[in-house]
Amino acid sequence: MSDLATSREDLVLRLHIDREPKRNALNAEVLRGILEALRDPRDARVVLVTSAGEKVFSSGADLVQMAPDATGLEVHEGRGLLREVVLAMQACPIPVIAGVQGLCLAGGVGLILGCDIVLASDDAAFGLPEVDLGLWPFMVSALLARHVSPKRAMEMMLSARRVPAAEALDMGLISRVVPHVELVRESLALAESLANKPPVAVRLGKQAFHAAMESSLAAGLDAMQAQLSLLNTTQDASEGVTAFLQKRPPVWAGR
Repeated sequence: MSDLATSREDLVLRLHIDREPKRNALNAEVLRGILEALRDPRDARVVLVTSAGEKVFSSGADLVQMAPDATGLEVHEGRGLLREVVLAMQACPIPVIAGVQGLCLAGGVGLILGCDIVLASDDAAFGLPEVDLGLWPFMVSALLARHVSPKRAMEMMLSARRVPAAEALDMGLISRVVPHVELVRESLALAESLANKPPVAVRLGKQAFHAAMESSLAAGLDAMQAQLSLLNTTQDASEGVTAFLQKRPPVWAGR
């Protein structure tokens, strides 16, 4: 049985981490599977990341990879896989969302920070326990500072405390909190809703958003202007306006 179950539900590509006995720790098989799916989502329009069980979304990197008998190269490459996954999430032309239940720790926090949208159950909690192991969440810190204030990021990393879902929402770690019993339904409903959005607008919009985040204000606005002009030449843009004027549902061609 694979540690990462991949399935299609209409236009939604679901990536399900299936390592409940190992607290859904992120081993090389899981990360490589996610990476492969992100780089080639085929005709899917949304990627949904979930995991097995009720208590732990992910405990982070598989510490077996840091065992004494692991080579330095194995440890280094294992860390690099999370980096590649996060970059692939950003580069992926379709939205990447996550449904988080229970504990989300260490590299698991890094994984969800790479997603475009994160739904969390009301019993979820997020933590960076590395400092209590004599370590530091170096990889996650690069992402954390892009989502929360420096003061709150440092408090989270230094204290190693578990941040409950409501506070994580307030901090900007996640997008929405839902009742635990509704998490799967709400996650799938969101994924299906996004899958029915105009694919060209979504692709160009996501690309422009990340470009603006990485640039100065002037360069960001230039990128947005260019993408706006480009989008207005597409068939989907014409269809959207026409459907609105004709008071009918649009039919997206994806071009």
